[in-house]
This record gives sequence, structure tokens and C-alpha cells, in this order.
Amino acid sequence: MDTVMKTKKIFACGLVAALCAGLMTGCGVGKESQFNKYSKCATVDKSAYTDVEYVPESREITDDDVQKAIDKFCSDNSETSEDKTSTIKDGDKINVDYVETISGTEKDSKTDYSLTMGSNTLGDGSDEQLIGSKPGDKKTITVTYPDDYSDTTLAGLTAEYAVTINYISVTNVPEYTDALVKKASDGEYTTTDDYTKHLREDLQTEKNDSADSADRTAVLKAIIKKVKFDKYPEEEISGYVQTVVSNAQKNAENYGIDFETYTKYFYGYSDEASFLDYLHTTVESVMQEKIVVSCIALDNDLIADNDDVQAYREKVMKKNNLENESDVDKYYSEDDLMFYATEENVLDFVMGRTVQVDSTEEATPTDSTEAE
Repeated sequence: MDTVMKTKKIFACGLVAALCAGLMTGCGVGKESQFNKYSKCATVDKSAYTDVEYVPESREITDDDVQKAIDKFCSDNSETSEDKTSTIKDGDKINVDYVETISGTEKDSKTDYSLTMGSNTLGDGSDEQLIGSKPGDKKTITVTYPDDYSDTTLAGLTAEYAVTINYISVTNVPEYTDALVKKASDGEYTTTDDYTKHLREDLQTEKNDSADSADRTAVLKAIIKKVKFDKYPEEEISGYVQTVVSNAQKNAENYGIDFETYTKYFYGYSDEASFLDYLHTTVESVMQEKIVVSCIALDNDLIADNDDVQAYREKVMKKNNLENESDVDKYYSEDDLMFYATEENVLDFVMGRTVQVDSTEEATPTDSTEAE
């Protein structure tokens, strides 16, 4: 029952990422071809990317941030044990075997399956029927699928689960001690003071990287707001939108639901027209980035060379913990790498022409009489 719910966020979050990745791919004919193509869609005056104002992201690391990192370190080094005597209560994580039947026909079965009480993984009201039981108990619980359930073949039907409770999984979080630090780091760090310093340095690096990325994004958006776009490559936009729609239709079919139900459930759009408007808006926003980057790159001789592309490859490998360059090629085409490496050059260039401010909001004029 929980399969669709688990994948909802994955599909919703993945859509924009998929669009962005695809839209950054050029036609692949000559090093500058993809940039020439998009630069014809607007004129980006140098004033649009000169003295751009932005509010820099905070780079401060607080003691609370460090404490959270310490807590996570301890949690990551937790050990679990099997409690086979206690009574199950809300919040417990339990291990079960189950067989689900509907109208006497087996629909699903699992062994060594984890359930967290309170999440109702097996369906609404399922956990209430398990709380109060003990490991070793065998329980039969019933769950009724709602009338508007996404899988219309199950809507309104009652499922019966034969559940065998194996044990309650107990997590034991260790204290933050020198011994834990030494053991968990294989001797690289021997005291909590040293490891806390290491955690703070790592947090600072991550914070700086995150802030840099946010600042660069904010500046690019500020530039885009100043640009008037003459046109968009409509055929390309339509092609990408149709690809996403076709994929969504296939996914809906796989779930056994109609297209409008799928888009409403996963994206919150009640009809196809609204969903298509959303897709067009999303694609156009990515196109705007593509167009602005292309114009600035061509006007300032910032097209990535082979060294720039290689540097970006290495950045991707490091950021995603990839082992070799062939792994990068699974996710990025040569044109993708060319664009992103060029975008890095463009952002480096425009960040050197920015002005940091406390606020980008225009001050409200004060009435001269009141001021006096």
C-alpha cells in the first residue's frame, strides 16, 4: 500500500532535475554551436551583469550545528539489539513476517520486514492493531483501502494481514567519548576535542560551498530578471514537455491509474492543462539560464576549453564520490559538461562584478513633511 506514497517525492523532485539535465544538452556540432543557438534568443547588455547586488548567504557555524554533527556521529555508530520480551508501543521499530490476502487470494508477502509503529506502513489503522502485542505473537489485522485509492483495482477492498512478530529492534546510541572516536575513526582521531575540531572544519567547508552556490544562483537570477527574452526555441521546449508527459503517462499506466489522477497525486495539478502550464514554465526558466549564460560567455570569451571541462569532470567525480571518469559519462553528455564548465566560467566572471548588500529590497520613500 505504501509503494506509491514512497515514490511520490522521488518523481516530483526528479522531474525538474531531469528537465534541467536534458535542456543543458546542445546539438553537438562544434564547440560553440549550442551557445550560438541560445544567444540568438536575447540580447544581454553588459549593464545587466555589472554591479549586480545580492545578499550573501551566511557562512557562520554555530555551536548548535557542531552539536548536531556530534549527535549524528554517535547515532551513525549506534548498535542494534533484538528485544523479544517487551510489549510493543507507539514509536517502536519491529521486525515481522506477513502474508496479505484479499478475498482469500494472496496478494503480497514479506519476511524479515521492518515496521515503525505510528507510520501505518501497512495501511491506515494497521499499527493500532499491533501495539500491545509481544514478539512471538501471531496477529491477524485488517486494512480497508479507501474508495479513492490510487490503484482503482483495490479501492474499497479489505486486506487481511497474517502477521508474525519477530522482535522489537532497539537502537543503542553510544556516548561521545575518546574511546568511541578512536574506534570509529580507526585511530585517526584519539580524543573528542580533536574530532570536534575536525567536525567543525568539515561543517565550515560544507557551509562555505553551500553559501557560494546559493550566492552564485542568486546573482544569476538577478541577471535573468534584467534581461528581456525575445524568443525561446519553442520546438525544443515542446519536445522536452512531450517527453515528460509521455513518461508520466507510462508511469500512470504502470500504477493502473489515469493520467489526471497521476498528475494530481504526484504534482498537485488537477487537470492536464495545469500540468502542461507548469512544465512549460519550468522549461522556460531553465532556457532563460541557458540563454543568459550563452550570451555572457560569447561576449566575454568564456567558452570552456578542454582544461575547464576536465576540471568540471573532476568536480563532479568528487562531489558525487564517483570512482572514475566513465561514471561521469553515464550522467553527462559532452555537451552537458561543456555547458556546465562554461557556466562555471561565467559565474566566476560575474561574481567579480557584484556588490554585496544587506538587502536587495528598495527602500520605501519617506514623506519629506514627516521627516521634518
